[in-house]
Amino acid sequence: MRNSDQLHKLYIEITAACNLDCQMCVRRTWNEPLGTMPRDTFAALMEQVRGLPAPPTIHLSGYGEPMMHPDFLELVRLAKATGADVEMTTNGMLLTPQIAAALVELDLNKLMVSIDAATPDQYEDIRVKSSFERVLKNLRHLRWLKLRGKGRHSNPQVGISFVAMKSNVADIPKLPWLATYLGAWEIQVSNVVPHSPEMESEILYERALRSAAYRASRWVPKMSIPKLDYDDYTRRPVSDIYDSTVSINWLDIPLSSRNDYCRFAQKGYAAIRWDGEVSPCLPLLHDHPMYLLGRRKNVTHLSLGNISQQPMSTIWESPEFVEWRAKLRDFPFSPCTTCGGCERFPANYEDCSLNEFPTCGGCLWAQGFIQCP
Repeated sequence: MRNSDQLHKLYIEITAACNLDCQMCVRRTWNEPLGTMPRDTFAALMEQVRGLPAPPTIHLSGYGEPMMHPDFLELVRLAKATGADVEMTTNGMLLTPQIAAALVELDLNKLMVSIDAATPDQYEDIRVKSSFERVLKNLRHLRWLKLRGKGRHSNPQVGISFVAMKSNVADIPKLPWLATYLGAWEIQVSNVVPHSPEMESEILYERALRSAAYRASRWVPKMSIPKLDYDDYTRRPVSDIYDSTVSINWLDIPLSSRNDYCRFAQKGYAAIRWDGEVSPCLPLLHDHPMYLLGRRKNVTHLSLGNISQQPMSTIWESPEFVEWRAKLRDFPFSPCTTCGGCERFPANYEDCSLNEFPTCGGCLWAQGFIQCP
């Protein structure tokens, strides 16, 4: 196998349980069973990771809150014992002083915290059952532990993950201050995945789905733009350029460079569900609905094996998985995010380019609208 086809990152959903009920969460719309990965299953997986030529980054994340797992800290310890970098995504509510101290001691590499607003009312309206004050207090204590120990740049590196919608986009300029206050060194902004008609009305990319600015084509000219001040002089002209009929390059970097680009396949990522099922990506980890261009699409999950039945390395190197990654890198699928108009759109079983299950032309991740930590 090519070196570029090695397993570089492994998302592991250690539980599908969650302590919140967020407005935009897929859990409000799916009919999936909930469960928790047994400790012994996770431990066996970590033994397999030890046997790989180079351990992949392990990211504890999926569609649940990792700290809900009854053996959470033990799983972090087992993952770190492989020699891998270990990351996680959390809502921060369960980051007690004891958990924070343990994560510092275990040398967790990265802690991404989902914070979708910069004010208590807005935050708690989006993240139902959460407390803005409590999350900030938890992160400030973690910052204090790091300052008292090895310093502000020590592990875990803290990042903010922000899901942008019409209702909270005005808070984005406040994130740099919030990051400094919390000791975070990374801010990742993603768009919302609309799992309901209500969430589709919140998207910030309705025009961008079809905008020439993001779509290089031999039928439209391209415009290369240098570094600019963004002020009263430039704000309107730049906005007008985005709404024009040119594809845009920033400093010779085309904004279309992330079209038809599956980051999971291109970078060697995979995802494991709480029950051991292995998926090529997070979007295909569970069955779920999504809404695009005013239409519902039912996405069916893809499993390429189960770690309880085969080693992860065997699944990763199987002809089916190797061929699937190669196909994703070529990305021959129909442009469903741009079109979305044919009778095949409501499911991911076939598209008008004669591709069969799973079809990925409607994937918002592959068109650069959604980012995962």
